[in-house]
Amino acid sequence: MCEHSPECSNGVTCQLVLENGDTGLETAEYYCKAHLVLRIWEVENDSSMRAVSAEQL
Repeated sequence: MCEHSPECSNGVTCQLVLENGDTGLETAEYYCKAHLVLRIWEVENDSSMRAVSAEQL
């Protein structure tokens, strides 16, 4: 999702798996390490979403 950002030029990709609290569906999103931290913070402040896992690929 942020591959074109200058902060993501380190080549490290991380996968974030989210669960929708309303539907129970899980989705995977991909970020660089720097933006992964920001996205997890956003999810923690959203009561309808939950971070299931995050790992470096």
